[in-house]
Amino acid sequence: MRRLIESLAYLPYLVFHPFDGFYEARFRGKGSVRAATVLFFLYGIIQIFTAQYTGFIDNYRRLYDLESTELFLSGALPVALFFISNYAVTTLMSGNGRFRDIYMVTCYSLAPLIIFGFLSTVISNALIIEELPILTAFYWIGVVWFLFLLFAGLCVVHEYTAPQNIAALLCTIVAAVIILFLSALLLTLMDKLISFFDVLFVEISKRRR
Repeated sequence: MRRLIESLAYLPYLVFHPFDGFYEARFRGKGSVRAATVLFFLYGIIQIFTAQYTGFIDNYRRLYDLESTELFLSGALPVALFFISNYAVTTLMSGNGRFRDIYMVTCYSLAPLIIFGFLSTVISNALIIEELPILTAFYWIGVVWFLFLLFAGLCVVHEYTAPQNIAALLCTIVAAVIILFLSALLLTLMDKLISFFDVLFVEISKRRR
């Protein structure tokens, strides 16, 4: 628990000094997988919080149709897909980052999205419609900060130059699309297989009667 608290306490320094911060986390043990996992789950939870508690002036969702599990997965799965795809790509591109390093970088980089997502949700309940650009500004500040942290962190852990990191990120996107396609194909085949055996079972049951 003490190690977890120390790792989370290190987060403000890392957020404001990403290159030094990720270097210390990667090579001097300032970060931890547990702290990264806490941030990963917080990001999923903030999706639920944002969907349910954003002020009515900027919330067009039908609240009675919301499913907490779906909202959590809508945030968590893309993040998981990213660090899996990045690990697969950088392994082939001589990246020095281990899986745990990529996981930590990705999850630590989510901090601005968590903070600004929470703040924008709270603020949305105190704004009028003419002040909606404030929420848009909060959203884009969080996104840009997240992307910068992610880029800096991956440069550090893989020991890439900026062009190498950009190439790796582009390949990561391609790999993610391929993984999604193969996953959809596999699920479709499994569904067809289950349907086949279900029909087969029904036919055999009828013949026995």
